[in-house]
Amino acid sequence: MLFQEINQLITYDERQRMVPGDRDRLTTLVNSARAQDPADYTTTRALGVGLLLLGEHGDAIDHLNRALDLADTSGRRIAASINLADAYRYSGDMATSETLCREMVDLARKEVPEMVSFALQHLGRTLVDLGRRQEAREVLHEALALRMAKGDPELIASSQAALRLLDL
Repeated sequence: MLFQEINQLITYDERQRMVPGDRDRLTTLVNSARAQDPADYTTTRALGVGLLLLGEHGDAIDHLNRALDLADTSGRRIAASINLADAYRYSGDMATSETLCREMVDLARKEVPEMVSFALQHLGRTLVDLGRRQEAREVLHEALALRMAKGDPELIASSQAALRLLDL
């Protein structure tokens, strides 16, 4: 429930970074979840993403690491790790973000093929932020090809938007 509510509040800035569409509503949701001190994967991860959106990177990293500890499947591990990579990227720790993304691309290729494009997309965005444009382009094109094969218009648009950043 909390994750769906937070996802509905996500919008993207000019760099294709997640930002809150309604900061006040998000703050209310995050404060309510914090007060409950969640101990389950889904709520802990959602709280971490909410904190990330609010720019509270240190707390986001703490909660996403806890979610990672609670992850009971490879898919959950990938999802929490990619969110954690974003928290590191947004806080300026590009090396950690890249390492996590690369590890999750490898894990997805081995165990959760349907999540490869998700991991590649976030690796590509990290590479964009690192200024490694050609490598980013290759990674994002692979993500786009996988997403086109799935036929999901929203994911395709996200990959196309990330590729457009390279042309700016």
